[in-house]
This record gives sequence, structure tokens and C-alpha cells, in this order.
Amino acid sequence: MIEATANTENPGQSQFSERPSWDTLLGIALDALRIRPPLYASAIFGLPWTWLPPFSRYSEFKIVDLWRPGRTAKFLANTWIPSIPRTPPSFGPPCLNDLFWQPTVILQRPDHNGSYTTFPDEAWFFVNGIMTNDAVAQVNTAYLAHLFHRPLTMIQNSTDSLWADLFECALGKEWYRVVEPAIKAFPPIYDALKSPHKQRVVVICHSQGTIIMSTVLRLLAERAPAEMRPPRLVAALAPEARGLFEEAPRYAPPEFVYPDQDPINLDDFEYLTGAELAKLEVYCFANCANTMPYIGAWEGRPVPWIENFGNEHDIVARLGMLAPRADHWGIDIAGPRYEQRGAWGHLLNEHYLRAIERCQKSGRRPGGNGTSAPYETIEGSVDAAPRLFGYINGGVGQPTPSS
Repeated sequence: MIEATANTENPGQSQFSERPSWDTLLGIALDALRIRPPLYASAIFGLPWTWLPPFSRYSEFKIVDLWRPGRTAKFLANTWIPSIPRTPPSFGPPCLNDLFWQPTVILQRPDHNGSYTTFPDEAWFFVNGIMTNDAVAQVNTAYLAHLFHRPLTMIQNSTDSLWADLFECALGKEWYRVVEPAIKAFPPIYDALKSPHKQRVVVICHSQGTIIMSTVLRLLAERAPAEMRPPRLVAALAPEARGLFEEAPRYAPPEFVYPDQDPINLDDFEYLTGAELAKLEVYCFANCANTMPYIGAWEGRPVPWIENFGNEHDIVARLGMLAPRADHWGIDIAGPRYEQRGAWGHLLNEHYLRAIERCQKSGRRPGGNGTSAPYETIEGSVDAAPRLFGYINGGVGQPTPSS
């Protein structure tokens, strides 16, 4: 596991100068709970009248469906029965392995037309949040494919039950631990950055996925060239950092191979160049990480490109990017921040992507409408349309700014 430690030579320049503690974590959580009115269920699930059918095509509410009792039962079991985030043992019966062992897995999702080969010079990833089993992750990724017309690599951070997920979030948010999902997420993102065939590497993350991605960025910073990393952006890491499907085909399916779960040893990975790291773009929904700084600068601009989207009354976003006293708690999230004023709810499809589709997606025309609607920039952020919206309907996005 990786922990942040102080920089003994330049204490004021440590990326994590505050000592992690339960008191800090509790203080951030209590601040987030000060929502007026205190509609805590709505802060996660949206306003009550939106809980009733009919639901939109990709709504997470459709996972609990009386007409699909098997899928419903599996979701309830996955989210409430504690499990272990490790590859199941070879000797266990499949019915118990599927219930009590829930490792992070890497899966591929085709684009809106079922193709895996569109945009071959791009690599798109999705990292999900808590309380997400395979059915929810597939629905999330299907909506992203529909909205952006790209195939995606799904880094499915499998739920281990609500309480286990929350504990894993605490370890990553406050103690900067490299938990199991980050161990699985780092290698494929690194490989895409190193690939000479990829000109753009896009990571979309939601909720706990933002904490996982903040860990991945710290690991990438350790593989960045020294000239990119000013002292204040260098993570001081503990020594142990160095050693650390739904449809079955007609005939026998290929045997699934679980991703490697051994600890990350950064010495196994070559250093990335500045140009390779500059390919990375990170788009965070309900960013609840404590820190997500830039790795460094390349050709006059910060790297990677980061954008953050949050609903005003999303209690999870209020733990990070929308924290009421972010400076007091040492919360430092880079990149422009966009807030949907007056909006409730935390679900990715129902409360974030659906609003973007309504305001930005126009038929089959590539790109958004050139505004930030339904979001507004938060004071101190860049007052411009999010780059993410330029990819809607297969758009090519916005040019990288020179500064």
C-alpha cells in the first residue's frame, strides 16, 4: 500500500502536507451534510418524484426491475452482502465465488453501433463508483458509448457492499492508499499512454472512481520525467511504493482471465515522456478526492487535462470538488470545476449524463453546442465550454490550449 509522507527537505512543498486523520475525514463529511434543506436521500437518488417510472432508457433505477428478478436479486446481493476484492479461489463453487469474491475486472464496451474499432487513435476508459455491480457498470458504460460514440475500456470497480466500499473510499481519500481497484486501473492506462498508436487517452470517472484516478495520477507522476515535475507536484511516497458477461455465446465461451492483482512495482514500468503524459485527459463526475493535482507542465500547459462536474446538492461532490471549506481541509483539485446549480442526485446516468444529453446532444451532429450548459463555472475556474462536450456524437473535441 502507498501512503503520503512528508517531504523532509521541503516540508512546505509536500503534496500532502496535512496529516491524514479520522478527525479530518469526519470534518469533511459533516461539512458535506450541511445541505439546506437536509434531503439526504435526494442528495444521492434525486428528488422523490423522479423515483417513479417511467424511467429514461439508461436510468440506474431500471436495475431494480420486477420483470427481471434475477438481475435485481444479484444487484441487491452484490451491494449488501460483504465480499472480498480478490480473484476467487479455483477450488470454490461458482455460485459462492460470484457472491463472496468481487475483484475489479477489465472489460471492453463497443461503441453505439457495436464496433470496437472506431477511433483507433484514441483510448477511452471508465472507472465507476461505489455500489456498482456488473449490471450497473454496463448501463453506465452503454450510456457513455451512446453519448460519445466511442468504444470504452470499463475498469469495473466491483462493489463489495456499501460498508466495504465506504471503507475503501476512506483509505484512498484520506490515507492515499493504493487499494485494489487502483492496482488494476494503473497498467492499462499506462499502456495506452505509452502506445505510439494512441494520440488521446480519455478517462471518465465517477464518485469513488475519482479517488481511484487520483491514486493513478500519483503513480503516473512517479513515472514522469523529472523536468515535468516541479517540487510542489512531486508526491512523497513511502518506500513500499516500489514493491508493491452478461450474454453467453452459443458455444463454450473463452475462459475469463482475471487481471493481475499483485501489488504495483513501479520499477517494472518505463518512465513516460512529457508528450505521452500530455495525451491524458481526465473527466471527473462528483469528484470526492482530497487531492487531484496536475502531474506537471508540458509545452506551457498543465498535464493532464482535468475537468470536474458536480451537482450542487450531490452530497458526494460536497466531499471533494464542492466541499464548503475545501481550503480548511486541504482539499486541492486541479482543473476547471463546473456546477449544476440547484441539481440533486449522485447517479451518473440519471443525474449527470442525462442532463448533458438534454442540453448538449442535438440529433447526430458532432460536438456540443459551445456552452457549458447545464453547468456553470465555479469562481476561479476557466470560463469556457468543457472540452468533454466537444466529443459528443463522435466529435473530435476542442484543440488543446497553449497555456
